[in-house]
Amino acid sequence: MKKITLFIALLALSLVIVACGTTKKDDNQTQDKQTVEDTNDDVTNGTDGNAGTDGTDGTDDTDENTGTNTNETNAGDEDELAKMDELDYEEFSLEIEYGNQDEYEAELEKNMNNTVEAKIEDSINGVEKNGTEAFNELYPLVESLTINQETGKEEAIKEILEVFNMNNDYSKFEVEIKFKDGTKIEFEDKK
Repeated sequence: MKKITLFIALLALSLVIVACGTTKKDDNQTQDKQTVEDTNDDVTNGTDGNAGTDGTDGTDDTDENTGTNTNETNAGDEDELAKMDELDYEEFSLEIEYGNQDEYEAELEKNMNNTVEAKIEDSINGVEKNGTEAFNELYPLVESLTINQETGKEEAIKEILEVFNMNNDYSKFEVEIKFKDGTKIEFEDKK
């Protein structure tokens, strides 16, 4: 009888350890992904910190590895998510090429895991922005667009060029917009 009781106790303990180990692994995966995204933002912004969450219960808002206050990052993410919820679009991707070397690319996207990606690559003006810096520049521009599922190609291209203050002498223009209802529109034009 003692052997059966000991066996059941060991089995229960093993399940608890496995469950805790799995939870910790998932926390580390989330932390690693957040750290990679934040590291990319930091490299672009000229800093060398590794901001991210440390998987604690929230009593200490400082990342053990870097000393970075994680509340600032999380508050920015929540603000960006709230703003994205106000838009008619879940994804906005724009690429405009001028000749062989000048190009403007912009992406603004709310991911399924409730994160926001924002990126600007502007070889015309020598600008590269990621994360919050790119979001702060792109959001007001995308917010001011009035493009919907019924908007025609020429009208959409004209409006985007005006809002983004870009010349209409492009060699290639490509835009993809995904609306909140899941529908997508794509327009491409080459000159």
